[in-house]
Amino acid sequence: MKSTYYLILIILCFAVAVTACQKDKESRSKKEILTANSWKLASYKLNDEEMVLEDCQKDNYLTFNSNGTYTDNTGPVLCDIYETNFNGTWTLSDNGKTLTLESVQGVQTASVEITESKLVLTILDDTDIIVMVCIPY
Repeated sequence: MKSTYYLILIILCFAVAVTACQKDKESRSKKEILTANSWKLASYKLNDEEMVLEDCQKDNYLTFNSNGTYTDNTGPVLCDIYETNFNGTWTLSDNGKTLTLESVQGVQTASVEITESKLVLTILDDTDIIVMVCIPY
């Protein structure tokens, strides 16, 4: 009888632990998801045309810090010998659908989709539509 009681108790504890872990992951805000990882460029489209990533672009990644700063990291393979990392600031709208980046390159606003497994940025640049898909790095 005691062994059955302990077995039920162990199963109950395990079920509570699994459920608690799932709720923690599901309840993360868009900002928490954005800042939890660095994001590596996986693909991008220009005006609905899939662009081929060059080797020097495949190792680039973005890091968003919880203090509102970000770094665009070029990685070790450079497209241009003068290419360098740059820093800036970022803000995410209250509804988590608009990301604004400000750096020495200016201000860029993007519509965003943020999930645990991907970050999709859609940028309207004059007459061009750029869609960048990033994955956790």
